Amino acid sequence: MSELSIIENFGTKFNDEVFATRNQIKQLFDAPVKTLADNINQLKEDGIINGAKIRLLAKDGKKRLMEAFTIQETIKIGFRLRSERALQLQDYASKLMVSKIQELTTKNKILEDENKILAHENAVYWNRDEIDQMYPR
Repeated sequence: MSELSIIENFGTKFNDEVFATRNQIKQLFDAPVKTLADNINQLKEDGIINGAKIRLLAKDGKKRLMEAFTIQETIKIGFRLRSERALQLQDYASKLMVSKIQELTTKNKILEDENKILAHENAVYWNRDEIDQMYPR
């Protein structure tokens, strides 16, 4: 089982965006309904998430207007929960962030080194006459 197997085929695609209903989020994070509802309501009050009303096919085969959340909102909800599954996803997300920060830091260091070399080469090029005068060949 891969680390991401729990999110394969997750959510509902609507207008080229993936949304998740409360029930799908509950299943994803293995969280109690009351806990999930409390956290979603608090995040809404804080203005962190909004949710959207979209028409989805219900279990009875009828299209119903349901509240759904974007993947970004789903992740924000997951960071508030404390279920074992939510903690696993938080750990995975933090490892991804650390990895990305390390990658960017390394790239930044390389760019800084290249800039120093270019600055030195430019200084040498523009001061060649002075260097030749100071150190005749």
